[in-house]
Parts: sequence; structure tokens; C-alpha cells
Amino acid sequence: MYLESRYAQNSPFDADKCAGLARDLITSPAGCVLVVEKDDRVIGWLAGGIAEQWFSRQLMAFEYGLFIAPEHRGGSAGPRLAKSFICWAEEHGAALINMGITTGVHEQRTGELYSRLGLSRTGLLYSKEV
Repeated sequence: MYLESRYAQNSPFDADKCAGLARDLITSPAGCVLVVEKDDRVIGWLAGGIAEQWFSRQLMAFEYGLFIAPEHRGGSAGPRLAKSFICWAEEHGAALINMGITTGVHEQRTGELYSRLGLSRTGLLYSKEV
């Protein structure tokens, strides 16, 4: 995912940091790591979490990323992961579910998927690399 994203241009990748985040999400009740396998190989994943909003005690779910291996895109893996995350978030008491597209990869297609799953576009993200 990192290699395809806009982050690969200017942000160094830290495998140890990613592994630590994955471990934390797997072991925390507030974390979520989902995978899709085909022929005993992981072909996609979604990582997310749930926390109180900064201004209230209401719970908000968020995803760190959703990735499907390029050769498996266009099938059911992405929608299944997103649906599973939405169900997980609802079961864990989220009053709000946020899923974003910050990588610059397939923004339109991913946005259409999120819309089909009942999420609404609610804002824009502006960035500046320095």
C-alpha cells in the first residue's frame, strides 16, 4: 500500500513501526485488523480502531488503511473488508464511522464503494508537504 501511495515519494517507511501498530491493534479491544486470504495467502487487509471523539465521550471508528493486492482488485475482497469493518464498528458502539482516502490511489472508485456501503462524503483533506 505504501509503495503505491503518495507517501512513498517523501515519507520513509518504518516496518518496525507498522508491525508495532499491527500488534497493538490486534491485541487491543479498541483495535481491528481484518484480512482476506486466497489460497492461504493474504490478498488484502483493513486496519482500524475506535476511540472517543476529541470533544465528547461518543465513540468514533476510523480506519488506518484498506488495501487489496492489485491483481485481486475489482472483486469482492474490498467490499467484504469494508462491510466487516463497519459491522465491527457498530458492534463496538461507534456512533460515527470514518473511512478516508488519503493515499491518492483509486480515490473515485473507493469513494463509490464507501457510498454504496452507506457512508457519506463529509469533507475534504488538504495537505502540504514541507
